[in-house]
Amino acid sequence: MFFLIALLTGVLGGVLIYSATSIRKYPQQMSRRMALALLWFWAAGVIYFTFGTPSGGGQTVNLKPLDVTNKADIVDAVLNVLMFAPGGILLALLPMRWHQAALSGFLGSLAIEATQYLTHSGRSADINDLTGNTLGALAGFACTAAALSHTRAAREPRMPRHSNCARNPMASPNASGKDL
Repeated sequence: MFFLIALLTGVLGGVLIYSATSIRKYPQQMSRRMALALLWFWAAGVIYFTFGTPSGGGQTVNLKPLDVTNKADIVDAVLNVLMFAPGGILLALLPMRWHQAALSGFLGSLAIEATQYLTHSGRSADINDLTGNTLGALAGFACTAAALSHTRAAREPRMPRHSNCARNPMASPNASGKDL
């Protein structure tokens, strides 16, 4: 039942965001409108996975740093990074800088962990989840920003490599100022 609620919330919210931004023509680009709608849909999926499934082993709070000798902790950390990476990818499509994406990932994760603690949802509020989620958002953002930067650079025309005239108009053959 919780899955259906999260799915409907994601679909309806995404459609509403896309429709509202299309009517108001904000943001102007179609890709940004789509990114906002997909960001909402992704957030609904994150809510499902963080509240719709039990976890935590009975603890309400875990403030111990990641135990790299415990295989379950490593798997949990990797899954947290992977869960927030799509959010970072979508944030990179919006006019946002890396520190804003990292802050968005951190605050989103903090909201989840605080809600898990306050609602006694059967899941533990974990400092390692906060770290993994923030790193996931930042990693997704960094990969996408690098790919976008590379594609933009590939589309820009380049200056000829050995053309002094194109870079320095005074380097023309008649740069001495003498009339011929």
